[in-house]
Amino acid sequence: MTSIIYKQPQPGDEYSISGCLWAAADLWELTDGTPDSVAEWLQLCHPEELRERILSGQKTRVATWNGVVVGFIAFKRGNHLSLLFVRREFSGQGIGRALFHQCVFDLDTVTVNAAEAAVGFYQKIGFRPQGDRFLKHGIWGIPMVWINPAASP
Repeated sequence: MTSIIYKQPQPGDEYSISGCLWAAADLWELTDGTPDSVAEWLQLCHPEELRERILSGQKTRVATWNGVVVGFIAFKRGNHLSLLFVRREFSGQGIGRALFHQCVFDLDTVTVNAAEAAVGFYQKIGFRPQGDRFLKHGIWGIPMVWINPAASP
């Protein structure tokens, strides 16, 4: 069996990453189905948007299996987790957790606006709710925060 390889994504990986996001997410769980929310999702998954994230200098990682991207993580503003997706057929294997821990070793805190379907995962890796659920561009988010146990006094 081929093992999962974790690495920095490179320009050119954006198409495989886009495919991973589409294979990981249920559009109807993440959006309210309005044109605004679907347009927001299409923009997030667009290869050009993903290429900009790769080139941004912000933290990004991919998990690959047999050369196929099966997981992707991206941060914005240093410590804000903006994207974390694992293909459905690979979920539950620790890939999301591994991607997260590879990126946060040097951070004291991490914030995320979690989709409702992902709240359980984020709680398992130590996130706690930090505010009220909100709707932005037709996409629901729940603000959460993770505090690095190694950074605590």
